[in-house]
Amino acid sequence: MIDILSLFQESKVSGKNAVLCLITNTIGSTPRKIGSKMLVYADGSDYDLIEDAAMQCGGKVSLYFEPAQSPSKLYIFGAGHIGKVLSRYANEFSFQVFLIDNRPEVMPEVKINGIHYLCGDYQELLSNLSFDSKTFVVATTHKHTHDEEIIAFCLQKPYAYLGMMASKRKAILAKKNWKEIKDLEIEKIDKVFAPIGVPIHCETPEEISISVLAQLIDFKNKLDEK
Repeated sequence: MIDILSLFQESKVSGKNAVLCLITNTIGSTPRKIGSKMLVYADGSDYDLIEDAAMQCGGKVSLYFEPAQSPSKLYIFGAGHIGKVLSRYANEFSFQVFLIDNRPEVMPEVKINGIHYLCGDYQELLSNLSFDSKTFVVATTHKHTHDEEIIAFCLQKPYAYLGMMASKRKAILAKKNWKEIKDLEIEKIDKVFAPIGVPIHCETPEEISISVLAQLIDFKNKLDEK
């Protein structure tokens, strides 16, 4: 027996486009009753019960539709102490996590299922990444210049959230440098989260990662409400 709800959950996790259809009410003679479910994928076809399937039950049904929304991509640049912990935490929530670094020696030896690990030159990797209105970016590399360059690149792409690990002083300097780059929108630059994370007293990589993740979740949920 096919478990429709399990397949629907798999679609959410994998990012495969699908819609769950559920009959919520029926009137008269219908081919299926209340509670019947169907999962429709993007490559599926619609069938008219009268013309396509030669069904003439004559009744009416009310349907509930729920799309399997793909998780937001989260690009974490920097596989240091904070990047590793943040990727692990974020993987447990509605994010498709990518942990990215240009140093092979810092990439985790034990890979966590669900996390994508990318290693190479940052600019080359950036040029091959896909960006959309649901993309989240966190820059927390071992060099502040890398973080600045990564955010500058991403400011020219569609995205939902940009955040950079930095002190208040470095954040002010970075935003000043970005504003000197031709064609970068000032309004977008001012909305970059730097310093990153919610303002709680935190010191360890685990605590800092919780602060950042809380901000990511809060921002994502507010977008989902719009």
